[in-house]
Amino acid sequence: MKLFGDTGKHLHSGKPKKENTERKRIDLKAFFHAPVWRKLRIPLIVVGGVIVFLLVALLIYTIWEKQPDTVDEGPKSQVTELPAETAAQPTPLILADPMASAPPAPEPTPAPTSAPSEAPTSGRKENCYTFVILGYDKLTFSTDSIIVGRLDAGAGTLDFVSIPRDTLVNVSWGVKKLYTVLASERNDPERFLEHLGNLVGFTCDCYAVVNTKAVEKLVDCIGGVYYNVPRDMDYDDPTQDLYIHIPKGEQRLNGDEAAKVLRYMLGNNGRGYPNGDLGRIETQQDFMMSFARQFLTFQNIPNLDNAIEIFRENVTTNMDSGNLAYFAREFLTMQPENIRFHTLPGSAVLIRGGSYWQVRLEEWLEIVNENLNPYYQVITADNLNILQAAAGTGAVSTTGEEVPETSFLDFNHI
Repeated sequence: MKLFGDTGKHLHSGKPKKENTERKRIDLKAFFHAPVWRKLRIPLIVVGGVIVFLLVALLIYTIWEKQPDTVDEGPKSQVTELPAETAAQPTPLILADPMASAPPAPEPTPAPTSAPSEAPTSGRKENCYTFVILGYDKLTFSTDSIIVGRLDAGAGTLDFVSIPRDTLVNVSWGVKKLYTVLASERNDPERFLEHLGNLVGFTCDCYAVVNTKAVEKLVDCIGGVYYNVPRDMDYDDPTQDLYIHIPKGEQRLNGDEAAKVLRYMLGNNGRGYPNGDLGRIETQQDFMMSFARQFLTFQNIPNLDNAIEIFRENVTTNMDSGNLAYFAREFLTMQPENIRFHTLPGSAVLIRGGSYWQVRLEEWLEIVNENLNPYYQVITADNLNILQAAAGTGAVSTTGEEVPETSFLDFNHI
């Protein structure tokens, strides 16, 4: 007798009911012939084709890209100059005191214990690349923007360190400011890297000398940049054919306007940023961060080819297209919070009426080792050749070299 109706044997037989199968077939067939599917079919095919195209393009792009060459010479070695009287003094002979008590016997050295492997102390860090970006003004023959950076692809970090244009450097000519180096060395970027190496303690791998056209075209490439301009900018210079009139506030800047915001330092009223060149550096860093956030979006992937082409046409660099593709991909996959900006620490000093930015050595070494150094070996003052002002006598280098005041240009009589 069936107390509960069907015994349920068909549930264990592994054979689905015939009517259910027929219903499913009918429903599936009806779906594919429904008007809704007919409307969606073509868009879905197009979307699928686009996805396949992007995957193939990404594969080709990955094969094409190439990591840049690195400089493996290690931290720079500087020749230390000793004062003549110090060098001439003989090493004193120390005699033992017979009345002195004998030193205690040394304790036995304990047997070494197993310890975790220590971090390397020499050699080059893997997937770590350094670069220099110079914003060059062809009209004034000066380097207005100087940025040293490090891409640590392993850690997923990108650091930019801005160096004030008036930074005091040890050069042979009278205006001993970093912005004069490129022009004084006949626009040779390799020679600039040599001088910069005295400041950072090593030779950077890559360089890019950028003109204003590159900035304008890169910004226009992504349709402009939304940016909160920090102050009213009004400046007219007919000699440079430069006219800046950009109001303060949030707005969408095109390429021409963005380049002018980056160049602005002083207004027609003779007033500019309260902290001078540091104020312009802060604006440049803030704009670069805004640009990065807006560039690092999925919709800008199709613009990569255009950006690389703009870079090649308007930038003097030792990188090829494959290197640029590598940096571009790393940049696009970077988290915005891992893109960090710093400024060379220093203070203003006057030498013969000229205003210079003097490096604060200990703070600078900390930034160099934490954010720029591509080597395991720690950079110290022994790897640098940096001038420190000496009141009334000129300057003294970290190497011990004395630079007389007469070797500096006298700004008081210009």
